[in-house]
Amino acid sequence: MTRMSRTFYLLAAALSLLGAVGHELLGAPVMLGPLETSGLPPNVVWMHNFIWHVGTVAVLAMMVMFILAARRPEHVAHAIIASAMSAAFAVLGIGLAMFGDPALWTTPAPYAWVPIAIIGGLGVLVRSKSAGPAKAR
Repeated sequence: MTRMSRTFYLLAAALSLLGAVGHELLGAPVMLGPLETSGLPPNVVWMHNFIWHVGTVAVLAMMVMFILAARRPEHVAHAIIASAMSAAFAVLGIGLAMFGDPALWTTPAPYAWVPIAIIGGLGVLVRSKSAGPAKAR
């Protein structure tokens, strides 16, 4: 593994942590607070709470996978999975903003995950370029 791929993985991990912290500390009060007084049935309110925190756990899992990939070159699959998760979150956010409700463009959802997917993907790309072709046994 190169120093550059390790740097990309650690940067993607740091951005994932920043995303998780922002999601909980900044986003949760804005999104979950109004649900309490919305008049929606309690099962809808609490399912939204559950899903909100599942999203945070998923982003923390991405962070851990990037850290594992930074520590050991054979853990590149973790970086691939975490980058793919971030890319999927980006596609979901952009898709919902384009085809669901344009109000989503005013939130971080369509934007936050693109840089993490790109940076994680660059780490994988740099690592694969430095590894060279597989040796025959």
